[in-house]
Amino acid sequence: MGVRSQLRRELMNLDANGLMTAEDVRVHLMKSKALVRQTGLSLVARFNAHHNKVLAGLPSHEKGLEHQQHKLFKEVLYPRNSVQTWLSKVH
Repeated sequence: MGVRSQLRRELMNLDANGLMTAEDVRVHLMKSKALVRQTGLSLVARFNAHHNKVLAGLPSHEKGLEHQQHKLFKEVLYPRNSVQTWLSKVH
């Protein structure tokens, strides 16, 4: 992770607020190896499709996955508990 991205991450205070960036969600999905083995990479592809729709302002079919936009940086963030509940429903 570069210096700029690390500084940006600290300024957004993601860990204290329980938020994750899209890249954090992808890394979290890939780290759960048992889940990846069972579902293949379709879970990451499903998240990517959802994230692309959110970025474009289109409605998504993923119901349990909530998101919010950072006020200053305008980045789409996902609450950690929302990602966990979405994973448990999909799995």
